[in-house]
Amino acid sequence: MTRILVLVRATALSLLSGVAHLRSSLRRRQWPTTLMPLALGAAALLLLSLVASLRPHAATSKPTPASIDAVEFARQRNVEADASIARVKALRDAERARKRRAELAAALARAEALRATAEFARQRNAEIEASIARVKAQRDAEFARERNAEIEASIARVAARRAEEASARQRDAEVKAAAVLVAARLEAEFARRRNAEIDASIARVRAVRDAEFARARNAEIDASIERVRLLRTTEHAGGRGAEIAAVGDSATGP
Repeated sequence: MTRILVLVRATALSLLSGVAHLRSSLRRRQWPTTLMPLALGAAALLLLSLVASLRPHAATSKPTPASIDAVEFARQRNVEADASIARVKALRDAERARKRRAELAAALARAEALRATAEFARQRNAEIEASIARVKAQRDAEFARERNAEIEASIARVAARRAEEASARQRDAEVKAAAVLVAARLEAEFARRRNAEIDASIARVRAVRDAEFARARNAEIDASIERVRLLRTTEHAGGRGAEIAAVGDSATGP
């Protein structure tokens, strides 16, 4: 008997602490104020039903009208508690469904906003790309125009340079032709003068050589004449000596 009472008290204390913990947790989760008493009442009915089931005479004595009324009352309270719990659960489900729908609606709104932003960004990018293409086309056209102008100016400069080179070549050709004529004239004059000088030099050399040859020839002739004269003189003297000797021999003979 004492053991059952202790068990009942312990169960009651644990249930009371559970109810207090349930109340604090409901406050932390920010439950609606109208739903909190229902939850606490359901917990209290559950506590009463458990205590009634643990009474000591429940298993040994016969049920009395008071106990039957208490059991019926507990059953009714349990039914009410179940109904209250069902309503709380339905309210929770409805609140969760509402939050879920709100979250879905917010997600859809965000997705729509993102889609609109992406569409705006795409259109903006298309406009920017079209503007960039136009600017690039204008720059390319301007660059081509400037390039063509530079090419034409370069062609004009090349043509002018070629004309100057052709004129310079023509002037050089004329100068060269004149120089050739002058050189030919100078060479002819120089050749004439040189030939005259050469002819005069040859004449002088020839005259000198002729004079030298004549002098040498005359000297040779004179020497030859002198040798012939000496020879003749010698021969005459020898013949004369022979004659004298012959005369002498003839004079001294018998």
